[in-house]
Amino acid sequence: MFIFRFLSVSIIAFLLLAPVIKNIGRTIEKPIIIYAQDNSESVFNDKNTVQKISSELKKFFRANSNYNFKTYAFGENVTETDTFNFKDKETDIAQVISELKNKYYNQNIGAIILASDGIYNRGNNPDYEVQSLNFPVYTIALGDTTTKKDLILTDIKYNKTAFLNSKLPLRIKVKADKLKGSKTYLKIFDNNQLVHNQSVIINSDNYYKTFDIKIKTGKIGFHKFKIIMSGLPEEINLQNNAKQIIIEVSDKKQKILILSDAPHPDIAAIRDALKLNQNLITDYFQITKFSKSVKSYNLIILNQLPSKFNSAVTVMKQILNSDIPVIYMLGSQSSLKKFDNLNIGLTTGAYSNSPDEVTGKLNKNFNLFEINPEIESITQNAPPLLSAFGDYKLNGLNQILFYRQIKSINTKLPLIAFLNGSGTKKTAFITGEGIWRWRIYDYKINQNHYLFNELINSMVQYMISKENKSRFNIVAEKIIPENQKIVIKAETYNKAFQLTEVKEINFELTDSLKNKKNYTFTKTGKAYRLNLGKLPPGDYSWSAETVITGKKFKEKGIFSVVPTHTEALKTKANHQILYQISKRTGGEMFMPDNIPELIETIKLNENIKPVSYSEKKSEALINFKLIFFIILILLTTEWFMRKYFGAY
Repeated sequence: MFIFRFLSVSIIAFLLLAPVIKNIGRTIEKPIIIYAQDNSESVFNDKNTVQKISSELKKFFRANSNYNFKTYAFGENVTETDTFNFKDKETDIAQVISELKNKYYNQNIGAIILASDGIYNRGNNPDYEVQSLNFPVYTIALGDTTTKKDLILTDIKYNKTAFLNSKLPLRIKVKADKLKGSKTYLKIFDNNQLVHNQSVIINSDNYYKTFDIKIKTGKIGFHKFKIIMSGLPEEINLQNNAKQIIIEVSDKKQKILILSDAPHPDIAAIRDALKLNQNLITDYFQITKFSKSVKSYNLIILNQLPSKFNSAVTVMKQILNSDIPVIYMLGSQSSLKKFDNLNIGLTTGAYSNSPDEVTGKLNKNFNLFEINPEIESITQNAPPLLSAFGDYKLNGLNQILFYRQIKSINTKLPLIAFLNGSGTKKTAFITGEGIWRWRIYDYKINQNHYLFNELINSMVQYMISKENKSRFNIVAEKIIPENQKIVIKAETYNKAFQLTEVKEINFELTDSLKNKKNYTFTKTGKAYRLNLGKLPPGDYSWSAETVITGKKFKEKGIFSVVPTHTEALKTKANHQILYQISKRTGGEMFMPDNIPELIETIKLNENIKPVSYSEKKSEALINFKLIFFIILILLTTEWFMRKYFGAY
């Protein structure tokens, strides 16, 4: 009994010293073979081929104990599955490579077998994504690489808002393959009413043309435009012949204030351009004669203010403390030091009063609003603008419309630029003096001021658009693809236009059949959010209402869910990208009939093999259950013997 007691106490005392056991374990990890199958609509015609490929790969790799075989479907998303339905509306090849690389990070990936037609219309170029891979990608080339007869409406550029009785610019891009000599019609419907009909003669087998069209906006409210290229009998696909857009037309008069220290021909040029828009009211004052409040204006244009002779302190303070969009025009009379001290997003760093002669180089990547590229023929060839020599720097989120070109030297410095500041305030800068020369040159070349007027009106419309001073603001897209979830956001403000909370926001959705559904927003952070999920294609109207500090607010609008035909925009398989992916990663491209050869290539690849590695492990001795039971047995035995023999 003494021995039992001694052993149990000794073991417990020893365990209090926290002893550990170190051991070395060896693990063998089989190579992972990943089969990724394109599950998009463009591969639908190859479904029987895909079934055969999938069957052959699974038959070999799942029967072979040397490999760990995984199958995935990809398109809009990446899913681990053995079945494919070819219903995905878009294809993102880079995404599947990225997700698989991250999911199996630091594991023994032997190879990826990627079966696709090479057509991707979403995400990054997959050739860039594979550059960091340390395993081969074997590709299976599906689809047809022959060019087929097809007419495609590839893109539409437009402004989302317009003013009543103005002309809405549309830029429509059309492509046609192997249809030389055919005649079609470009038709535009405004709320199902034909407003434009234009014949189009396709004069080459590789036809590509951009149509610039202006549609008069004669009625306020939301306008749903449908743009259609009439189908041709020989086309293989009619799904890519039409697109829809929604534009809101407003009759609200917008007031523009122009201030300067002295009259200037640039001001006259801008005022003449804005006269054409009946929805704009333009007031001009010299700064010494302006005594009104700026709060009643929707846009302020400051010509060379603050100037060398007038700091305009009072007015500048009002402007800087407001959320009114401002266009700053700099010139020879500007006090650039005072301007830089305003800290409004642009510093000139002007080094000299002697001006540079600058011309405008159009930024091809500018996308804040639609710009006619022909304007560059004016900004490049007209007499140059005058601008102080300096190091112009933009701060914050910005986009440059025109770069400064000094003689033949292209720079990345801004000549005309736009800045999104805090909240909803917009700021623009014209860093050169003499834009009136652009207007004169436009007339000299084209016998009209069309290009100059369009430029000024587009800039002004962007600056005053989306200005929403409502205390109840709903953010909802107008055109939504059927494969996307519909998320609507809401913001509520108090009287000081600070974000505030409300009890609830109710939302009513009505479809084209007048069926109604009611929803309630959920609060996320400082705003409210409503996820409607995916809705079937069709036209929907909505109304939302809430109560803010005892006052009821209501907003309404419309949106359309449109069929997604992204996969139909390209019908020619891109085997070149598949070849590049394989070559870059040390793999090979195979045709669907050569699956046995693909399997044999993987079998013979010496780099695709099991990996054996050792691992040192340390484990506390107290965690071993056997020791617990030994102690328990010793104590139990001692207790039983003492109980039995009666010795304590």
